[in-house]
Amino acid sequence: MKSSIKIIITVQILLFSFIQILFAFPNISSTSQNPVIKDNYSEHFKQGENFNLQGNYEKSIQSFKKALSLIRNNNNEKNRIESLIKLGILYWNTGKLDISLTFYTEALSSAEKAELIEKKELVLNFIQIHNLYKAGKDCRKKGKHQESIEIFKNTIALAKELKNEEFEVKCLRQLSVTHLELNDTDKFFSLNKEALRIARKLNHKREEGMCLSNIGLYYDGIENYSQALRHYEEALRIARILGDLDDESWCLTNISLIYNGVGNYEKALEYQKKVLTIDKQQLKVEAYVAIDLNNIGITYQKKALHSGNREDLFKALPYFKESLKIARKIKDVKTEIQALTNMGMVHIDLEGYPEALRYSLLGLKKAEKIQDQEESANLLVNIGIIYSKQEHYDRAIDYFRKAIDTASSINGDKILWEAHLEIADAYRKQNNYKKSLESYKISVSHLEKIRSKIQLEELKASYLGTDKRIDTYYNLIDSLIKLNTSEPEKRFHSEAFFYMERARARAFLDRLEVSQVNISHGVDAALLNQEDKLMKEISNLNIELIKPGLSTDQKKDIDDQIRRCEEQLESLKREIRISSPAYAGIKDPQIISLEQTQKQLLDNKTAFFEYSIGKRSSYAFVITKRKLKIFPLPPAKIIQTQVKQYLKALTDKENRDFKLGYELFSTLIFPGLEEKIDTLIFIPDDILHYLPFETLLSQKNTQRWLIKDYEIAYAPSISSLHEIIQREQLNGFKPQKDFLAFGDPFFGSNEDEGNGENNLKYSSAADTFTFLRLKYSGLEIEKIAALFKKPKINIFKREKATEEQLKKLNLTDYKILHFATHSLIDDKKPARSSIVLSIDETSVEDGLLQMREIFNLKLNAALVTLSACQTGLGQLIKGEGIEGLSRAFFYAGASSVLISLWPVHDQASSQFMERFYSHLRSSNSIINSLRKTKLEMIGSDVLSHPYYWAGFVVTGHSDKIIYPSTRETFFFLIFILLLIGGIGLILKMRSKSSSPKS
Repeated sequence: MKSSIKIIITVQILLFSFIQILFAFPNISSTSQNPVIKDNYSEHFKQGENFNLQGNYEKSIQSFKKALSLIRNNNNEKNRIESLIKLGILYWNTGKLDISLTFYTEALSSAEKAELIEKKELVLNFIQIHNLYKAGKDCRKKGKHQESIEIFKNTIALAKELKNEEFEVKCLRQLSVTHLELNDTDKFFSLNKEALRIARKLNHKREEGMCLSNIGLYYDGIENYSQALRHYEEALRIARILGDLDDESWCLTNISLIYNGVGNYEKALEYQKKVLTIDKQQLKVEAYVAIDLNNIGITYQKKALHSGNREDLFKALPYFKESLKIARKIKDVKTEIQALTNMGMVHIDLEGYPEALRYSLLGLKKAEKIQDQEESANLLVNIGIIYSKQEHYDRAIDYFRKAIDTASSINGDKILWEAHLEIADAYRKQNNYKKSLESYKISVSHLEKIRSKIQLEELKASYLGTDKRIDTYYNLIDSLIKLNTSEPEKRFHSEAFFYMERARARAFLDRLEVSQVNISHGVDAALLNQEDKLMKEISNLNIELIKPGLSTDQKKDIDDQIRRCEEQLESLKREIRISSPAYAGIKDPQIISLEQTQKQLLDNKTAFFEYSIGKRSSYAFVITKRKLKIFPLPPAKIIQTQVKQYLKALTDKENRDFKLGYELFSTLIFPGLEEKIDTLIFIPDDILHYLPFETLLSQKNTQRWLIKDYEIAYAPSISSLHEIIQREQLNGFKPQKDFLAFGDPFFGSNEDEGNGENNLKYSSAADTFTFLRLKYSGLEIEKIAALFKKPKINIFKREKATEEQLKKLNLTDYKILHFATHSLIDDKKPARSSIVLSIDETSVEDGLLQMREIFNLKLNAALVTLSACQTGLGQLIKGEGIEGLSRAFFYAGASSVLISLWPVHDQASSQFMERFYSHLRSSNSIINSLRKTKLEMIGSDVLSHPYYWAGFVVTGHSDKIIYPSTRETFFFLIFILLLIGGIGLILKMRSKSSSPKS
């Protein structure tokens, strides 16, 4: 990451912020000494002391000035000197060092005049600290870092001798900056920790904020992004309290760079554009503006790399050019180097290699001149990439190795993973798979080291899914498969499976592990109360947002408030996790091995089909009880094009041409099929997450849907499926009730009755919030409920189908939860995705059961059914899969979730669900009930088109029989009793035969 430090610029600006000295000394008329004046002096002096203790330096200054004005022309030199000293320290605290020194100079003059020797020595020491402080900074500026260190050490020693912590805290922080410039980050960290302790003791908010920012910078440097965000956000809060735009700008910049680093580019741009406005329009500091422009360019460049949209590259270039122009104008060499680096990167992506090399070599020359190791390492990697793209592999590898040597000296994991990835890619392109394998594994180790320090699962997901990181795993898998072809005896294919699982749905797997502990246990109650308060505030704002008749400006204002609350909530969640003893004790979940998969999860009739869809090479892994078969697939672009075309055919009710279904079957499934297999569990990747595999055609020129031959289900990964099953087995509590349903909710003034025809369940546009009434959904849940005994069900319709009602219930007591309503899917901000329940403006709840709220539910359900539109959709993250509602329900405790892949027809889905539950109630497994339902609809006249039946798919532990047959249970118990009796008889006979003869 090309982050820029604003510390030195900030200090320079503060140092040269001169204020007219006369302003500090108001003209006060001569006052004769009398008891009233003396009392007033004492009162103002005491007020000044109190404001100082509170950290309110501006008010403290005002009080001491009033005290000084009352005593200035009196003969009480001691009191006068005391006030001058206090003002000197206060101006020191506020960073106005020249004014501070003026007060000390006057205090010295007064002490000499009054022959107060102790006061004179004290003031001389304070002046000496001022001079040493300035000398320490000057030495650092001239590159004399060791001299700077010695000067600051002496200054700190003097401050300690004088027992003056105001001087000590500032000097500690300045000493830390000198160590940072020498790349001694550990010393930088420890000095700021000590300075932070003193700042908090003094209630010195300004220094506290600066120390927090520096500690955030340290954590940022070691890629501990969660801790970095925590410290930056706390510093930002202080900057806003103090109204310090400079510090606010600095914090916002670094927060944006973290979001850039973990791949949340939209959020990064949000922060960066906010900073640019502050720096350009309010602070008007060109150096800051150059940094901001450079950072915005980086985000567009990385966004282009992730999305493949070249338009973002052309957006990035003007930002870099303008940044370079400003940096050269103000002679900011570091920002100039970064702009050159990034212009080179854009030209690499645009395949303009001569131009890219020109910018990169120029940047490297300047970086080496100022001994900037981080930028030098970045540029060495970029030059290596240029040569590699031109197939000059040996030369490229030389540059990558130089980058590794440089980055290793500064613990640069964020550079090392990329350098090792590029070396590995260079070897792989030369068919040297053994050497490539070694470098890929090192790259993965650096990536996972960084990832392990990230606290929130959504950030972990985006981190691995962006900026070429997931390619490390895919290319490693490709190398292992190539090696397995030439040396099958070494079982490289087993290792390839292991790395496939390491790349698949890792954040989801982490989340499942977290779901099994009570994170709130041992956490400060104030933090938990604050979390509840923010959740309620978001609900209240949503209530306002969905009211009809709002203007565009009103909606924007409310949405801005929601966004601010969401930012605070995210920050608070990190704080809770960092402070949670239970969270600290969580170990990384185990990635399942091939042997464990075959022994623990598979029977002789089931196969896993797991996919790896890469830019250049793709594969399908087929795992059965005794075999692992891997076969190649076309690159991502070809598969994406075919699947998009087929999905269009499936969702067009008038279409009857499904020949693409056979082509996809021949590509994705047929090479891995075996006889005697009757159940297929798919672990999709990339666009395959949107494909209902049951619609593929197993025979050419027919409508022999795959569902006719196989039971079909899905899972985010094999490791996560294993975790879900284990969690279910360890849970000893069995729900006592069968069925809980919410349907046909009342949407109040947001409801539209529709015309009674083709009443679709759909995600309404966020700017209108008008919902069609789903009258068939009420009928749906009534018919399903009729299949169960009344004491074991609860259904809620219309005004009773509220979010408030849902949260009142003990949800762990239900085997099945069913929602027949609308959904709102937000693929940009998944936490906002919602199940829409009844909307009542008088309720404390907004009626939108959002993903963030589902995480907080406690379930013990074998099945959650989301009979709503597109509930299987959400934010698609490479390698991770879809971040959506189903995952939130898994986290809450569900074992399987029935979801929809496209907008579903209200009446058709009602019939679908009635049939499904009828089969489920008849002692069929979830997966078999779903298959039977689909076959029945295929056999019908009206609903035979895949649009009506293919959209619903089940993910998770789908082979479970929720309602076993009483008869089957009876015979099973008889069998167990007979088995136990038989074993007892055999043991008795053995005992008898082995006894001695009498």
